[in-house]
Amino acid sequence: MTQYVKVALMGSGYAGKSTLIKLLTDSSPKLEVNYQPTAGMSCGTITIDGSTKASLIEMGGQSHFEFLWADFMKGSKMVVVVTESYPKAVLKTRQLLMKFKNQLDGMKVIAIANKQDLPGSMRPESVQDLLGVPTFGLVAIDPKERLNGYKLIVDGLKELSNMAA
Repeated sequence: MTQYVKVALMGSGYAGKSTLIKLLTDSSPKLEVNYQPTAGMSCGTITIDGSTKASLIEMGGQSHFEFLWADFMKGSKMVVVVTESYPKAVLKTRQLLMKFKNQLDGMKVIAIANKQDLPGSMRPESVQDLLGVPTFGLVAIDPKERLNGYKLIVDGLKELSNMAA
């Protein structure tokens, strides 16, 4: 019997949450680079092993959706915070992490410093210093990054399993 675990993606609009889901769940050789805001939510599923799948779910990142985020994160095994890698976006993401600190308490939280290919991008180590959670660099529109993104999710969930054992 297949077991499903919920992985919530959170972050501001335009951070790349939907693109990350497409990167990990769609095998197309080219990903869309034109921004289309998520209307409500977006989701996808990846296989972790023979008996476990992860449901990747994100709520729209626009500020008018934030009131839904606390309920949306309930039941998540892990939260992936997606941020653009330029300073203003990282500081906004830090504010979001502080705002939802109580909901994130006790959950595995990692961050993805997306858009590492753009000029002026902060290095993942610098983003991690500001956010206070393990942070990994990624370019979610690059299909060559598919394996790296998948590995981040799988390793994070496996780490949870090891801590529970």
